[in-house]
Amino acid sequence: MSPPTLKQIRFFVAAVDWGSLSRAAAHLNVAQPALSQQIAQLEAILRNELLIRTARGVRPTEAGQRFYRHARTILRQVDGAVADLTGPGPIIGRVAIGLPTSVATILAHPLLSTILRDYPGIRPELFESLSGYLHELIAQHRLELAILYRDRSGPGLSVQPILREELFLVTKAGADIPATITMREVAGLPLVMPSPTHTLRTMVEAAFSREGLSLTVIADVDSLPTMRRIAASGLAAAILPISGLSGLDEAARPAMIRIVEPTITRPLGLCYAADQPLAGPAALVADLMVAEVRRLVESGAWGNAVLADP
Repeated sequence: MSPPTLKQIRFFVAAVDWGSLSRAAAHLNVAQPALSQQIAQLEAILRNELLIRTARGVRPTEAGQRFYRHARTILRQVDGAVADLTGPGPIIGRVAIGLPTSVATILAHPLLSTILRDYPGIRPELFESLSGYLHELIAQHRLELAILYRDRSGPGLSVQPILREELFLVTKAGADIPATITMREVAGLPLVMPSPTHTLRTMVEAAFSREGLSLTVIADVDSLPTMRRIAASGLAAAILPISGLSGLDEAARPAMIRIVEPTITRPLGLCYAADQPLAGPAALVADLMVAEVRRLVESGAWGNAVLADP
């Protein structure tokens, strides 16, 4: 039997990336039956089922995950070889980017605007989710880049520190809102926080634990918009960075109180798989992300954030 073709490999990768045969077919500008046929032929060649097909879409099997990692490497090497022989030209390619929701609220629009305006050959694909899930997608090679709440590299993950941002108590606006509140005072307030698997939750709990304090969490909420609405209503407070309130109208904006004694900060880093150094379009987009973050911090748009040392 003949080996897999590049078309079959590209079609399979698109199906995994989009999580849907119909969306992958639309992205590739091919008919869905043609895409399905190519993937079925690939599965026959490899003698393994690569995708689990459900009414909600597709996801890779264990064998599919293993082949996906090889497939992404193959496609990246082919694209690099073509670029090496054809010489300088327009930068063309797909770059999958992951942003936590609180970061996406401030960074996604200006970043995508710059890419689409200045580099029309690059097709950005933005994934907005929890930091832990984005880490998994990098490990699976489904993302080239992501911003995560980390400032150190770890097993399988390379991290370039970008900034540190301060966390605030977010609560209902009013006339008597103080400028600051101590961590001990915050510990006695009812809070809504992300679930315990969320990086923000573990980071805040660790900061309180170091002071011999614990949080009074009355609900686990893995939705930034919902947390903001609850805080604005006064039902409970939340702990968020200023970036988490970006884009809100003044009328809907809750109050933010600086937490002191001590302050709480969290790091943000540009992350990518350690076994896939950045190159081509991904390297360019990484530079654009860092430049846009720097612009937002230096302009004051990313309030109370401090750039990491270069």
